[in-house]
Amino acid sequence: MAAKKHKYTHTHIEHHSDGSHTTHHVHEDGPKHDKKYASADHDSMLDGLLDHTGSPNPGEAEAQAGPMSAAGPAGAVAPPAAV
Repeated sequence: MAAKKHKYTHTHIEHHSDGSHTTHHVHEDGPKHDKKYASADHDSMLDGLLDHTGSPNPGEAEAQAGPMSAAGPAGAVAPPAAV
């Protein structure tokens, strides 16, 4: 089993009737290091869990950074504008 990459000992998730969630990560170094946050829906709750307790999959960080700038890769020449 791989070693965990965070210092949380356990996590509590409150599920609310409106579909939102409150997540509380309990830190091994004491309450002042705990993390508690709200999520509007299930997908946001899962994103929060991964952000605080997981590591990105290969290529995931790059994909979340978004597309390359409008200039494209260095040295690339943009196609001529339509007339």
